[in-house]
Amino acid sequence: PPPPAASPEQDRQALHLLRVMIAAANADGAIDAAERETILGNARDAGLDAADVAALDAEFAAPLSLPQLLARTPPALCEEAYVAALVGITADTEAETRFLAELADGLGLDAAARQRIREQVGLA
Repeated sequence: PPPPAASPEQDRQALHLLRVMIAAANADGAIDAAERETILGNARDAGLDAADVAALDAEFAAPLSLPQLLARTPPALCEEAYVAALVGITADTEAETRFLAELADGLGLDAAARQRIREQVGLA
């Protein structure tokens, strides 16, 4: 049987986390094809329907800035937002590494929390 439908709140949270991934991928000024496909795959895996996935095109065209992301991230999603950024990109540029550090700072994640999260997602 198909999984149960997501609630509107779950859809909003999933879309926000995808926006975090898009902003992280754009941290170096460009979203490459591999980053784009990773994000779209995550969108499909999260259960977003075709219309929601198509709406991500607008997000790719105009990614949120870090201050916008921080302002829109509710406290309950801080750790998930950091995870989304970590798994959404391969931090292989100085700009991406800096974005991750500034995101974590803005979300109030200390060094111990960052390390714990990185270990949980297999990036430590």
